[in-house]
Amino acid sequence: MLDQFFSPEALVSDLKTSSRALNLPEGSVEPIIKHTLEGVLTWLEGRDIITKSDLERAVSRELEKYSPDLHLLYENRNKFI
Repeated sequence: MLDQFFSPEALVSDLKTSSRALNLPEGSVEPIIKHTLEGVLTWLEGRDIITKSDLERAVSRELEKYSPDLHLLYENRNKFI
């Protein structure tokens, strides 16, 4: 059921794109993405139903731990003009 709107590959791609926009060094981005994805997948375990907002908050919470800049960009990605 969760595969309908959550794709780990899409999240990784989105985070890589965002990190390039911030000019973050590629070598430092890989561990951030890895730990963020692991945290989100752990959070997803045992949940049968979640909303898109739940998922976005989980990703944001994990990003905040590892990269304040990437977290800020992710939190505001639909708000920038």
